[in-house]
Amino acid sequence: MIFKNPFPAFLFLGFFSIRCGAPRAIPSQSAPSLEERLEKIKMTDLEGRPMRLKDFSGTAVFLNFWASWCGPCASEMTSIEKASRQFGDSIVFLALSNESPEQIEAFRKKNRLTFRFARLEATYLDVYVVTLPTTLLINAKGEVVAEEEGFQDWASPGNIEKLESLRASP
Repeated sequence: MIFKNPFPAFLFLGFFSIRCGAPRAIPSQSAPSLEERLEKIKMTDLEGRPMRLKDFSGTAVFLNFWASWCGPCASEMTSIEKASRQFGDSIVFLALSNESPEQIEAFRKKNRLTFRFARLEATYLDVYVVTLPTTLLINAKGEVVAEEEGFQDWASPGNIEKLESLRASP
């Protein structure tokens, strides 16, 4: 079909700036100041109480940005659950969505997920997330050591190795 005026089609596509995608490793250096990026992450628990990444200081953090409407996000949750059970309290597994607490909790319950979920109190773009899911691996010193875009099997041997090294880093 040929459009006489393609502008409305481009405008329509522009509304979908957050995308779900295939795995793609992103070098940490490509993001604007990592410290600034982490400071912009404002979140609340599902009861509305403020949370901060600093609350987990001294512990490695697996920080996953996701949405219930994102197929790859939903697909990787089972593997995140397996990894979180394997690592227990040695790594904080935290999933952030900017959906309502009710939507997040319904998704968590429906999928029988036991790791932590919280509400992102910003847009994904505010924290420089352009693809869902995106996962930040943060060491115990609060440094982002890896960023992964797109679906990952977090229970795979290669990703378990990444998580082992995250847990082992000082």
